[in-house]
Amino acid sequence: MIPFEYRIPYKYGESFRLKPLGDIHLGNTYCDVAALKEYLSDSDEHTRILGLGDMIDAVVTKDIKRYMKHSDGTKRDDVVDEQVDWMYEILAPYKELIIGLMDGNHEHTIVKYHGSNPNRRLCEKLGCQHLGYSCLGNLRFRENEGRARTVTIRAHHGWGGGSRTLGADLTKYSKDMAYYDADIFIYGHVHRRQSDTFPRLSLSGTRLIAKPRHLFICGTFLKTLSLTTDATYSEISGYPPTAIGGVNITIKPDNNWVKIESDV
Repeated sequence: MIPFEYRIPYKYGESFRLKPLGDIHLGNTYCDVAALKEYLSDSDEHTRILGLGDMIDAVVTKDIKRYMKHSDGTKRDDVVDEQVDWMYEILAPYKELIIGLMDGNHEHTIVKYHGSNPNRRLCEKLGCQHLGYSCLGNLRFRENEGRARTVTIRAHHGWGGGSRTLGADLTKYSKDMAYYDADIFIYGHVHRRQSDTFPRLSLSGTRLIAKPRHLFICGTFLKTLSLTTDATYSEISGYPPTAIGGVNITIKPDNNWVKIESDV
């Protein structure tokens, strides 16, 4: 697990948007590149991006279990390098907004069997921190060297197979929340857009204030089904169709602490 600290100057009344970006699978034929670009397109100086892994598909011909020619959307022989270059082209306009990028199981497979980490190379190209497979870090909001607010994030690429029930993934990840002192918990891997909020009370001086803990499962840009007789890996495995897109988390520092909302 990688610890990190990221500082954000702010003026009172400003809101910031966190985009947890993962399960893109760029380079797969069924990656919705247009949806990815649209998701990123409204980013501004009040946006921050956190990569959750499976940024690229990273499935090579030796991956007997997952490789299918019709799912390979690359053109060159150096499949992984092409996908890294492509991902860099998409993210480069937003590189000043990136907190860091994490690994997913697809990148980890390349590390395990081929001795190279594509996400580490992507981070070097973007000039951002490589955050490993999971991370725990603080977003520190500071107002003109005065008022400060800290939001702690626990993020993990995710684990387990694709669930067939709506509540199973929320239940699975909510159990992980018991082990970490954080405010926002972010997971991927299961290709769903879901969230839940867990009430929590805290103290500000002698005042009771609400500091709920928030859980987010952050979506995907990989389509489940093909429209041809060439079935996708997800279709063969019986995974249910999922909505394409990511999650936008709004963080607004206020007099008590911060207000956290999302579009899911």
